[in-house]
Amino acid sequence: MASRKPKAKPANRQSVRHPSHNHPLRVFKAKEEDETACSGCELELIGQAFKCIKSDCDYFLHKSCFDLPSETHHKSHQDHPLTLLHSPPDERSVYTCDACDQYGSGFTYHCSNCNYNLHVGCTFIPETIDREDHEHPLTLLYCTPCKGHEDTIFTCSVCEETISEDLWMYYCKECDYGTHVHSCATYEDQESDEEEEEEDQDEDEEGEASSPASRIKSLMKARDEMAAMQLEARIDNDARNAALDLWDDPKRRYYW
Repeated sequence: MASRKPKAKPANRQSVRHPSHNHPLRVFKAKEEDETACSGCELELIGQAFKCIKSDCDYFLHKSCFDLPSETHHKSHQDHPLTLLHSPPDERSVYTCDACDQYGSGFTYHCSNCNYNLHVGCTFIPETIDREDHEHPLTLLYCTPCKGHEDTIFTCSVCEETISEDLWMYYCKECDYGTHVHSCATYEDQESDEEEEEEDQDEDEEGEASSPASRIKSLMKARDEMAAMQLEARIDNDARNAALDLWDDPKRRYYW
């Protein structure tokens, strides 16, 4: 009598839990062509990461975001520690980062006493960077050198736009040269773009941390895309409200 072969047991993939998500997560390797964003820092996801085990749940985390400390003391806000929140504070859908003045809808480091918020990406940007078109390193400042001086504003040395006095910037004191913290901080040379992309890809494949410049560029791209989505959502919402107002009697508007 022929004996039946035992059925092969399905591979047991190890899963882990994270307080930011209701479902277990498993390790996976994200590729650039996946065009996936981290649900924590909202930056492009490449390399070792975590994803939800549910096939219909698009929740992803960088390994670095998975391992973020629950609390940090930051030089930009020395009076109180900042607590990691996994969603915008006060049950809102978005928050505004006090470093770069851009929206965020993922993780934030938050001070409830001061309503102070930082993107995860802004919290850990380097304190100094180098630009190929400037001879000195640029140092991270948590406000412009003009803060506290009446009738004085600081203009970005790259884009020539005004930098609000309370926003972060990179600055060379010796030359009085400064840039926006993200959009203008790195020098972009079109001829070397392909080389930089290849280098970044090699680093990701080897599991190494990306360079400060590439991290900032990734943050810039994510912030631009986020701002566009927020604007589109706001326009759609205003259009819906305008349509509803046509039928309301009396007409009312609510602001929050």
